[in-house]
Amino acid sequence: MKKPFLRVVGGSEVAIFCTLALATACTGNIGPAQGTPGMAGSSPAGIGGTGTPGSGGSTGAGGSSSGTAGTGATGGGTGATGGAAMVDVGTIYPNPPAFAPAPGLLRRLTRNQFRNAVRDVFAYDVSINDLDADSFTANFASIGAATVVTSDRGVEQYSTAIENAVNAVFADATKRGQFIGCTPTGQSNDTCVRGFIQKLGLRAWRRPLDSAELDRFVALAASASTTLGSATEGARWATVALFTSPSFLYRPELGASSGGALRLSGYEMASRLSFLVWNSLPDQMLMDQATGGMLATADGIRTAATRMLNTAAGRESVGGFAEEYMRLDRIATQAKDPALFPEYGTNLQTAMVRDIRDTWASLAFDDQASFYDLFTTTKVVVNADLARLYGIDATGLTATTFQTKSLPAGGTRSGVLTKAGLLSEFANQQSGSPTLRGKFIREALMCLEIPPPPPGVNTAVVDQPTNVPMTRRQKLEVHIINDGCAACHKYMDPLGFPLENFDAVGKYRTTDNGLPVDASGSFDSVPVADANDLGVAASQSVTVAQCLVRKYYAYAVGHAERDVDGSALNTLATAFKASGFKMRDLILAVVTNDAFSLVAPQP
Repeated sequence: MKKPFLRVVGGSEVAIFCTLALATACTGNIGPAQGTPGMAGSSPAGIGGTGTPGSGGSTGAGGSSSGTAGTGATGGGTGATGGAAMVDVGTIYPNPPAFAPAPGLLRRLTRNQFRNAVRDVFAYDVSINDLDADSFTANFASIGAATVVTSDRGVEQYSTAIENAVNAVFADATKRGQFIGCTPTGQSNDTCVRGFIQKLGLRAWRRPLDSAELDRFVALAASASTTLGSATEGARWATVALFTSPSFLYRPELGASSGGALRLSGYEMASRLSFLVWNSLPDQMLMDQATGGMLATADGIRTAATRMLNTAAGRESVGGFAEEYMRLDRIATQAKDPALFPEYGTNLQTAMVRDIRDTWASLAFDDQASFYDLFTTTKVVVNADLARLYGIDATGLTATTFQTKSLPAGGTRSGVLTKAGLLSEFANQQSGSPTLRGKFIREALMCLEIPPPPPGVNTAVVDQPTNVPMTRRQKLEVHIINDGCAACHKYMDPLGFPLENFDAVGKYRTTDNGLPVDASGSFDSVPVADANDLGVAASQSVTVAQCLVRKYYAYAVGHAERDVDGSALNTLATAFKASGFKMRDLILAVVTNDAFSLVAPQP
């Protein structure tokens, strides 16, 4: 739908807006899509032996399966026992093939990136629920951003969000004056508007506008000024056009030259760095570093990234990753039985997300702790609702105020696996789900893909009532006995059983259906007694550390892991261990690796 002004003015600048509408057919998949990783070999990572590479999976539209790879890896740790049986952390891929960069792509901003960018430019908050949904590929929106399709409704949602943000600035004379920085005249040779558009265009498009682009926006402002009788309106509509352009909504990462492997241009590198570390636009200093060529070397990138990590927004580098890695977007979509869980509402859901994000960030930035500490920490970030669920003092807290607190030492829960958000996310409406929780641990933390149930399997049979009271665990144990089910469930359910002390919203319990809870299970075939024991086992597993490197690498470079990434992954895993498993150091290692700055030419 065209906007009133664009119908009135007409001319070439209508095309700027309409290009975004036409982008509904643009998936951002300029090069071959990356296929999904293949299923690991029969010996999953960390369960003994070396998984064989998979044969590749499905690809996006127009894609090729030739670049896919399996998720096989050397056998990992031995759970709680640790020690001599562990393989070298840096051996994720034994004898990997030579590294080859993935094709450069065009990526749509994720909903969080769009929201943050609009906030940083206009000081205006956009609700991400009012935007077109992200596409999750390999379980990351940062990867799906290269293949997502913008719907017709999505075009309207982005346009409305931009117009609302621009209007909020231009409706206030003080804000408008500060935003423009001069007084427009509305003339065709208006130097005020030209300078304003030149500066704002650099911020919006993450590169300088060329002379033809700049002339076009200046002409648009002049035309609007004449038609609407206001130089301010001309500047306003030029601003709207800049930010409703695909050049704002999409991030090109195509490389700066032709022939062989291409290196991202300075501006592309600034954008890639900024959207990874800050989940938002580059600032002026980063753009100046791009202009000056500083981002063409690993040392320059390290200096820039270190400065970014040391800002308040730098916590986004870990919090944003944690949100995608643990799929915290699902928390708001998990309905619960209101009769059983009346406390489960927006305030509690918001707190669940913040608890996980901020705990990750606090351990990485405040404590400079090992990533492994995530599985045993007693640190929680709570509002009143979440504090009550955790059974800790909520004095001074409200639904919208948060504090960092510590759970009792030696208590019933510790570590990220016992966070209410994670437990609620992988649960049903009335009860927790050992299978879903175990599947998440196996896939997200141990990098083994579990295939879907075979056709015809009745997955609801566990929830059918029985004449004899049974716990959910007792109902699920048929999976381990049945050969057809055990092939997959033996890798999921034993990991989920230690979390059976927590109900569908993550509240601690000792009984299930009136019977005592049995929370024993296993981690890589090593027995664990309960959730705390499970966390200790995870904190001593090489497989978990290797998997984090693999997941963060995929998140950062924006494509699913391939076998030709093996040498880069081995290098990163070795550096991760040498750093004491520090997340900040892993981030710096990734962004300074050639794999982060190189792309293959388009086919």
